[in-house]
Amino acid sequence: MQNQQLQEYLQTMEQQYQELRHFKHDYQNMLLALEGFAKKGNQQQFRDYYQQLVQQQPQTENLKNLTISHIDYLKNEPLRGLIIQKFFAAQQANIQLQLEIEQDIQIHNSDILSIVRILGILLDNALEQTAQETEKVIQCSFNIIDKKVIEITVANPATNLTNIDQLFINGYTTKQGHHGFGLTNVQKLAKQNKNLFLETELLKQHLNITLMITGEE
Repeated sequence: MQNQQLQEYLQTMEQQYQELRHFKHDYQNMLLALEGFAKKGNQQQFRDYYQQLVQQQPQTENLKNLTISHIDYLKNEPLRGLIIQKFFAAQQANIQLQLEIEQDIQIHNSDILSIVRILGILLDNALEQTAQETEKVIQCSFNIIDKKVIEITVANPATNLTNIDQLFINGYTTKQGHHGFGLTNVQKLAKQNKNLFLETELLKQHLNITLMITGEE
């Protein structure tokens, strides 16, 4: 069902991009026509043509919501599957999960399972926290640093968080009915692998947790 939803989603995205490309293709000619009316001083024709131009503009607002359009850049199938799963979970919760990835990402690490588990916990925590916030946006970004380190950052609003050190205390939680073992497990998994490192930052009422993955020796 999720694969079918993804396929329909990507087809809609492709259709919208095609509409945008067609509009851009004709845009220059439209502007030239407007320039002609302006030079002739025919204000009525200028206004009429301008209104036609506005009406022909494609509906591009939805393009802002195409937040996993670059999923193909992610070359690790387990991570791709996880991102897609969390994307639909976010949709059901009326949360926007934005995927930021601008180049091919291939993680070469024998312990890819731990990476998937860590990212899954970070996204689950971000979804649960964001559900309580006014701002319903989560950012998940993948970056390559100096061709040696891959960084995965999950950022979400956290207006009531004041001490990030508490997040990694065993049993600490801000969510009713939870036991608070998630981020403790993340820290434990990272420490078990010498090529994994965590960095946590609280900036402008947003929690940013970054998993850094170095190349295996």
